[in-house]
Amino acid sequence: MTKDKELLSLKKIVENQKKKNKITQRFSFRWDNKTEKLILSYSIPHLVNINGTPKTRLKRKQKYYPSINKQNYKKWFRDRTSFLVDCDNFVKGAISDAEGMLTNYQDEFDLGFWIEKFLDRKVGKTTEIKPLSPHTILQNKRILNPYYIWLLDKHKNSNEMREHIESGAEWFEQYYQEKLLSGDWNNTTCMTAFRNVRGFYNFIADYSKGTFPYDLLKRLQLKSPKHSRDTINSWEYDRIIDFIIENKDNELWKKFVLMLRLQLKSGLRVGELVEIRNRNIDEKDKTIWVSGKTGRRPLHFRHQDDQKIWNEILEKKGSGIYLFYRTKVVFYPKQKHKIEVDMDLNKPTTSSFYLQRFRQMRTLLGLRGKGVITSHSIRRYFITQFVKETKNRDLVRQIVGHSSTKMTDYYMGDMIDEDTKTTISIGV
Repeated sequence: MTKDKELLSLKKIVENQKKKNKITQRFSFRWDNKTEKLILSYSIPHLVNINGTPKTRLKRKQKYYPSINKQNYKKWFRDRTSFLVDCDNFVKGAISDAEGMLTNYQDEFDLGFWIEKFLDRKVGKTTEIKPLSPHTILQNKRILNPYYIWLLDKHKNSNEMREHIESGAEWFEQYYQEKLLSGDWNNTTCMTAFRNVRGFYNFIADYSKGTFPYDLLKRLQLKSPKHSRDTINSWEYDRIIDFIIENKDNELWKKFVLMLRLQLKSGLRVGELVEIRNRNIDEKDKTIWVSGKTGRRPLHFRHQDDQKIWNEILEKKGSGIYLFYRTKVVFYPKQKHKIEVDMDLNKPTTSSFYLQRFRQMRTLLGLRGKGVITSHSIRRYFITQFVKETKNRDLVRQIVGHSSTKMTDYYMGDMIDEDTKTTISIGV
């Protein structure tokens, strides 16, 4: 390939002038492939979203000079001209502006200040003041951090909180529409983001001493999408029980099957299921203490039909932190066989593991498809059956950790005593 002699000449001139003018800032020049005009290339710091957390990375930038080309560039780079010094000052200014956007966390007038304050909080307030669950904290970070990065990229003035009073609703509307049109979000995700951003703005209103309006996103009037999720019916229940019996000792399925049985028997949320810690399993008392959105609550296994699954829970319980710890699937091509092997006893298995296995099971069994039968259908089945068996809605709300304005007079433990049955019989 023939080298561009003019580009080599330009690089040599630039290198010499950088030394002469003591320029240390990193930037370079190249020719536009089509027009042969000069392009200045440089990098500035910016935030990127990595697993829901903002990280600083370098972003390549360019400046186009339409009046400078291969035929006349030498007159721009003569010793007596200041063009290279001007480029140096331009790049320094661009980097300074970018760094200012990243570090402008100084006071309550800055968006970054409030993002950091909101994500650091440990207590939330809806109808009551209560500790935030790990799930809520993680969801806040996954929604707010990418939105913060998007705002700084799309709207340079968004770091000034006063700008949000006039433009905050418009900016969020633009953001969620982009996400919907790109396919990154569905209607449910959009509503989740709306609730999180609305909560963030209301948090600012609560703590800004009247200088920031409450319910900033009210004009958007987003409504929760209608969904067709349902509890499992009797045919689907029988199919699931058959699957459990057939696969409870299968090397590939047995961890998921035990988790499925435990959710079916107790109505646990998936997030609560994967976070069960061995130290919260009281072998003597036959109780698992569950940490959920409404705090800790007991799950008793003291009745005769609990004994089978309780024994398997104790057998599963190991020396690590979590009952359902991190594993991976290993495939042996010669035997055409897959098994699940241990990875880390001190890291919990992920919700994604359980949800993916549930979808695989749903397909295998021919259950109603996506959006109708999900892992949450198991929880709904438990609630429905428990209410039918006990006729006590308030008790089942405490057992499954529900919270609402109708529950403010109830506290954990008021209705769950030593002899309370907190599971249902599933036969396996």
